Amino acid sequence: MQSYIDTLLMMSLIFGVVFEIPVISWLLATFGLLRASWMKKYRRHAIVVILILAAIITPTADIFTLLIVSLPIWLLYEVSIRLVMLTRPKNSSPKDL
Repeated sequence: MQSYIDTLLMMSLIFGVVFEIPVISWLLATFGLLRASWMKKYRRHAIVVILILAAIITPTADIFTLLIVSLPIWLLYEVSIRLVMLTRPKNSSPKDL
């Protein structure tokens, strides 16, 4: 029972942090530190990092669980790209975009 609770708490904590990806991306874009073009350019690298992170998160070693865990993280990354495209940095004028 303790092992189950530990796994559940760890997964809840990690997914709580992972689901903040769009918020962190928005903040970085607002301050001009992140651009959608950069996120698109390094999309393949991000997918590899997402798969590695999902492999660490998952309690089992099967590919199905890995894909189930990595899919929401990848979708959050894609949502973050769209959000960053809509965000204008604080110190820029409309001409800079």
